[in-house]
Amino acid sequence: MKITKARLKQIIKEELTKQDKSDVKKMVEKELEKLLKKKNAKDQVGEIVKKIMKKLYKDLALEHPYIIDRIKV
Repeated sequence: MKITKARLKQIIKEELTKQDKSDVKKMVEKELEKLLKKKNAKDQVGEIVKKIMKKLYKDLALEHPYIIDRIKV
């Protein structure tokens, strides 16, 4: 019997209680904190964010200048 991706998600959602969800969230937060405390990870995240911001700004400036015009200082 083959289970579709949607059905698998539905089964998981049904089985997870609120306590389980909060436990998973805490585990993920702890792992992210560990990773972000490392200097190398902070630098990598910073570089990725810079690239994304550059692309976003370029797209906004070229394709949607009216959005920039609406920014209030």
